[in-house]
Amino acid sequence: MTEYKHRLIQIGIVGLIAILNSCSTSQKNKLFTPDKFSEYIGRYALKTDLILEVKKESDLLTLRPSFWRSSQILDSIGEDKFSSLLHPQMQFEFVRDNKGKIVSLLSTGHKEINGTAKRLDPNEHKVVELLLLGNTREAITKLKSPSEEISEERLVNLGFNLIQKFPSKANDALTLVSAFESEYSNSIDLQHVIALGSLLIDNRANAITAFKKAAIIDSNNSLTKSSLRLLDPANATPAPENSWELPFDMDELFKKPSPEEIENVLADWQARDLGVKRIKIVDEQNIDLNQSHYTIQIISHEIYGNKHYGAVLIPKGAKLGSSPVVLELHGVDPQYSPFKITDAETPFILGENQAKVIIAIPSFRGNTFMIEDRSYVSEGSPTNAYDRAADDAIAFLNVVLERVPEVDPTRISAFGKSRGGTVALLVGVRDKRISSVIDWAGPAEWFSHMGTFGWTLKEQVQWALWERWAPGNGWGSASQYIDHFLVQSIEFGESSLKKVRHKILASSPLYFLDSLPVAQLQYGTEDGAVPISNAEALQHALKLRDKSAPSFEIYMHKNTGHDMPYPVAYDLSREFLIKQFSNK
Repeated sequence: MTEYKHRLIQIGIVGLIAILNSCSTSQKNKLFTPDKFSEYIGRYALKTDLILEVKKESDLLTLRPSFWRSSQILDSIGEDKFSSLLHPQMQFEFVRDNKGKIVSLLSTGHKEINGTAKRLDPNEHKVVELLLLGNTREAITKLKSPSEEISEERLVNLGFNLIQKFPSKANDALTLVSAFESEYSNSIDLQHVIALGSLLIDNRANAITAFKKAAIIDSNNSLTKSSLRLLDPANATPAPENSWELPFDMDELFKKPSPEEIENVLADWQARDLGVKRIKIVDEQNIDLNQSHYTIQIISHEIYGNKHYGAVLIPKGAKLGSSPVVLELHGVDPQYSPFKITDAETPFILGENQAKVIIAIPSFRGNTFMIEDRSYVSEGSPTNAYDRAADDAIAFLNVVLERVPEVDPTRISAFGKSRGGTVALLVGVRDKRISSVIDWAGPAEWFSHMGTFGWTLKEQVQWALWERWAPGNGWGSASQYIDHFLVQSIEFGESSLKKVRHKILASSPLYFLDSLPVAQLQYGTEDGAVPISNAEALQHALKLRDKSAPSFEIYMHKNTGHDMPYPVAYDLSREFLIKQFSNK
């Protein structure tokens, strides 16, 4: 494990004492004393609308730039010098004047916040701070004062950052830009902010009006044309001639699943043969993680005729049949980037006594994982990234249970973030050997809850088809949706709507929660990738289950995006694992 991850685990993490009676209680380490905090706490202006706020959170010193949805934890690396624990390339130095008073903060290592930030007077509040606090009227008054320099670019950036980074503040963004609309009547960007903000608060009539004003300013703007094509199709321009086309109706594609379709998926899962063949340890070595000694095994195996890999981290001294297992399921990005074993989250959740738990990490089909300078590529297409990734996870669990005698088969938890969170839910509902599930920000389903910026997912996918979005382009998850579910229909003419919907439904755990074991779910209220409506839908469905159903807990973290907050989320999941593993 890298040095900064070792340090991260040391800070604010108590071991899994309840799992191991032999472990003694550890005290939380502290980076600073309260007196030391006070020297650095304050606000530092890097740019007019970019403030670096340094404050104490629990026992940690943190820094959060304006519009960022997560704080950086500061670790001392020298006198008045710090690095970010999560991103150690980011470094910060507090600068003193000739009297020893801190007057500025030098930030390096991240292009968005590189530079020298001047310390602000405690009584001075900048426009951006007022906006983020919800004091929009006060911010407008300040913007209109002679001391402020207002411009179209500044106004648009403030408004767009609000709706992009904090969707719940869409009303504030609308109030802000609308106050200056008459002064910038020829600004197409201002109209776009008004339109997108209106969509987020479900005021489509206002959005249409704003997009039509934008069309008057520039009739060829692609954002305007595509938006009006969705919102006002009767009066919009035709779709591009080279658009991708589907051999079935979009309304039928996104229709709510029927009970028959749900039963068909359940029957399909039951019929799948996930037995593995040709199991082989292809690499084995001893490694140290957070001062704990492990044997790591890279195991190849065959599923559906394809060669796959997985990693098992076995603590030294583990006894036969005694160690619980966390099955860690990693996320996915549009490029299907390699997953590094050292990037696993489970050690941070487990804490100082991580070495008493076996960690099993499957590499999904078509994905690469890395340890040091070695890469292992699992065969198959990475585009089947949810349903069949769950197959791969279950198959690797079969490998672990067969070849790792230290495993306690009654204590197995599935954990994942983003795509991995969805796969954890899917594995939990499909495999009775999974006794608990932790889902961080996983998509709940792929029919109605993954739309962003006020658009429905269906609308964003239609837009992606019109403009032929490659993975990673465009709005929200539409381009990945096409890559995961519609490529066969676009490129090879797969015309069976039934097959496509079956694949989508089998990737949507929301419809199968009756068999979910004990679970913990964590989401960010400002997540721009997996909207908070996913958490709300899961919560609603879980509450409707029979009273005898396994328990669940759900946390919706305010002012949080796709990354869960440290240390809060980690503490919650650690406590959850302690309880689940000690109950067996």
